Amino acid sequence: MSKNYFIKERLLAFGAKFDVYDENRNEAFLVEADKFDIGKNINIYTPDKTSKLMYFRQQLRIGAHKYKVYDSNGMEIATIEKEFMVPRYNISGSLGRFVMSCDSAILGRNYTVEKDGFKIGEINKEWTFGRDRYTLKVIDEDYTVFLVGLLIMVDMVRFHSDN
Repeated sequence: MSKNYFIKERLLAFGAKFDVYDENRNEAFLVEADKFDIGKNINIYTPDKTSKLMYFRQQLRIGAHKYKVYDSNGMEIATIEKEFMVPRYNISGSLGRFVMSCDSAILGRNYTVEKDGFKIGEINKEWTFGRDRYTLKVIDEDYTVFLVGLLIMVDMVRFHSDN
């Protein structure tokens, strides 16, 4: 059974912040980009920010993006590598092997995430002016926090080039 989430970027915030709501419009997660670090690092918290659930750390390199993902205990659980010149990400680690691919290299608005050839999530960026808004369809709820992080990672890489 799938579950839908809605992600909105905060308009007035110091650094990039995103509020994540479930399909009943309840707060599910708070996501913040590190304000002072080099790179586009991402923290995923509970809505009240009492617990860090996951951390995405960008590895600086020329040509393509690479991230390391850490769980709430600081253990590395995945490596995300973007293919050169193509909006496709290969993900491997203790979570398994995933592929996140985009429907359009130019717009980069809709992504599908597959694990072992089975779709586990869909990311869709809405057409808006001002702040970014997304919908996330989680097909395998075991990967909810990870999929939220992938969505924000794509936003930071594709639409926050000034950071």
